Amino acid sequence: MRHPTAAITLSNGGAISLELYPEIAPHAVTSFLSLARRGIFDHYPIERIVPGWVVDVSYHAFGRPEACYFIPNDVRSGRYLEASFGTVGMGGYGDGPLPDISGGEFFFPLADCPAITGKYPIFGRVTRGLEELRRLERLETVPAAYPGLPEVKINTPVDPVRIKRVETETFGRDHGQPVRLGRREKPHFWPELYIP
Repeated sequence: MRHPTAAITLSNGGAISLELYPEIAPHAVTSFLSLARRGIFDHYPIERIVPGWVVDVSYHAFGRPEACYFIPNDVRSGRYLEASFGTVGMGGYGDGPLPDISGGEFFFPLADCPAITGKYPIFGRVTRGLEELRRLERLETVPAAYPGLPEVKINTPVDPVRIKRVETETFGRDHGQPVRLGRREKPHFWPELYIP
């Protein structure tokens, strides 16, 4: 079986290619592919960069109500990949060992991240563009507050790089539609129109 792939084109001329692993994180892969096909990620500025930790593409659900949903946490299966530089994972919310997982807020670890391994699903790896992640890591940022959680570091780029588009290839396989979980508490930064 060939793994699905994604090609992310950036506004700075860079590109990041991904290989996705539905056998490890089927819910995250299906949701990512679904949102990419609908153009949800396109033209969105990369929002959060914590050097040495993570490039968090969005924590606002891309400002789109269509991306405001939660999916099953794939790590519950007991099969998961380590969060490390060169992988891509799906973010989420909540305390405890298994947080609620957002449908589309993906991130790139910038180092080995044992604190989030087995907590957030890693659903693929970067096959091209590791240097782009390092270039993003070096962007000038300013701190932004995360209401109610002062320990969370939000570093917003002064001059953000945008995702121009995300193109996917599934090699003829239909990955279907994401499984959406029932209503959860709306994360603070999600759009007011929340469609569970």
